[in-house]
Formats: sequence, structure tokens, C-alpha cells
Amino acid sequence: MRSSGVLKRRVQALTASGDDSKIELAEVLSYLRALPKPPDGDRPTLNELVALTKLSKRAVCYLLKVWRRFSDLDVPRDRLASIGWTKLAVIAEKCEPGEEEHALALAEACTLKELPGRLKGVGPKQKARTVLLRLTPRQHEHLEFVLLANGARRPKKGRGLSGKEKALMKALGQLWAA
Repeated sequence: MRSSGVLKRRVQALTASGDDSKIELAEVLSYLRALPKPPDGDRPTLNELVALTKLSKRAVCYLLKVWRRFSDLDVPRDRLASIGWTKLAVIAEKCEPGEEEHALALAEACTLKELPGRLKGVGPKQKARTVLLRLTPRQHEHLEFVLLANGARRPKKGRGLSGKEKALMKALGQLWAA
């Protein structure tokens, strides 16, 4: 095993490179966390790793979790890199042990947003369509009134409405039924 100083310099080099070397970064971070604890060893704390990598604590934890989950499997590193560490973090969180190969195949075939649902067995959703309306203030008030009357809700904080799509379809269904 390498010394703490060598591993820390490697972490700094990998974070400075900015390329797609997150899998290698996860490996080096894991080696650092495997060092013995002080006073006998020089194992850095999680906060020290965050300061060293300039990543969030959550990102560092995900990288460590990804490496722990996939290091012992016989998966080529370039395949892991092509899938990406964010999808691998989802798999590490949500996938049952022994199902990794299936989960990796799903990750290669779908987006990050679709992956948690696909891991649960939910099929892909149809692509949503976006509608942009240019409304006058009066028209916007009227639309808001109709949406609220059909089930949309105001959030406790912030602006806007939640449940707009469902409320709009309910209002249109009432028009069609009339």
C-alpha cells in the first residue's frame, strides 16, 4: 500500500485534471480511507478528504460507496467510466447485491433520471412535452384560478403551483364532457 502523502498527491492530481477520472479518484480515496487511524496511521477524516478534493461531502461519500460496491466485481474500469459515477452511485444505493450486472446494463441503456425507476422494474415513461404560454397578467390570473379550482396547490414556500398538469387535464376533461 502506498503512503498517505503519495495518495494525497494523486488525489490532488486527479481532481485538478478535471477529466473523467472519477473512478480512479474513487479508488484512491478508498485507499486513503483504508489507512490505519491515528496515532499509528495517517488516515484522513472525511472532512479532510472534502478539503483535499474540493468536492462536496456527499460526492466524496458517493465515490467511496461506488468503489466499495464495484471494486471486487469483475467489471472493466472503462465500462464503469463510460457509465459514469453518478449512475454508479444510484446503483450502489438502490441495487440488491448480485444484481449489479443487470443494473449496469440498465444504466447503459437509460438516463440518470430514469435509472431509479428502471431498477425498481418500472418501465420507461413516455417523453413529456413542454408547452410555453405567453399570457397577459389577466390571462395568467384566470389560468391560475382554473388550475387551483381543479386541484393545483400553492407551495408553502416559493412561487408557482404544484400539480398544474393534472389540474389542467382535469379542467380540459370537464370541457370535453360538456
